[in-house]
Amino acid sequence: MRALIVGNGEPPSRALFTALQAWSAGLLLCADGGADTVRRFGAEPDVIVGDLDSASQETLDGTPAERHVRVDADNTGTDLNKVLTHAVGLGVTEGVLVGVTGGRTDHTLWNLSLLKIFADRLHVHIADDHCHIHLLRGGTTTRFTAGIGLRLSLSPLDGSTKGVSTTGLRWPLAGDELISGQRDGISNEVVASPVSVQVDGPGDLLLIVQRQSVGEVVAAEIEFLDSE
Repeated sequence: MRALIVGNGEPPSRALFTALQAWSAGLLLCADGGADTVRRFGAEPDVIVGDLDSASQETLDGTPAERHVRVDADNTGTDLNKVLTHAVGLGVTEGVLVGVTGGRTDHTLWNLSLLKIFADRLHVHIADDHCHIHLLRGGTTTRFTAGIGLRLSLSPLDGSTKGVSTTGLRWPLAGDELISGQRDGISNEVVASPVSVQVDGPGDLLLIVQRQSVGEVVAAEIEFLDSE
């Protein structure tokens, strides 16, 4: 089961929101104030999760009370943690996060870490109007088709990722170590498709794919093939 999960960060464009809503078959889960974004687009949240201190009173009043899942504030995580945990409980297996980048840099960094924290329970990726972001785990090989000339970056999530090898990119890697701030795979380019990215590890990578146009479906620029 898929879901569109909306945070309280920088909202997506209407075109992107509409495309992702169709991709998710309409299941809308909101992290507190993300519900305001959903209602501005004329949609109805299926569930609002959090301590409910960010969503406007108008949004809360306009959403049936049984769709409110109040989780009191604590130091175990953000509202986005809480809505992802709720998504797992609902049986969601794949989700796309929007409204989780921009604005608060500290929140953006935290939200990137959630890709790894929930990786064993939920296949989740991040989308905004500039890019979409996927986690590539250590010990895996990922293959995908992509248009020639597509720009993408490979960035370590935890500071260092070892044993990175690629094919199909202008600047290939062959068992290299990528280190944040010293050697990243920033702004590479697809020259042959399919592309493969092998991560022997230890360490995980973020695959950051630049959008070609606003409003494309979540994986419009690339199509994943079987991974190992």
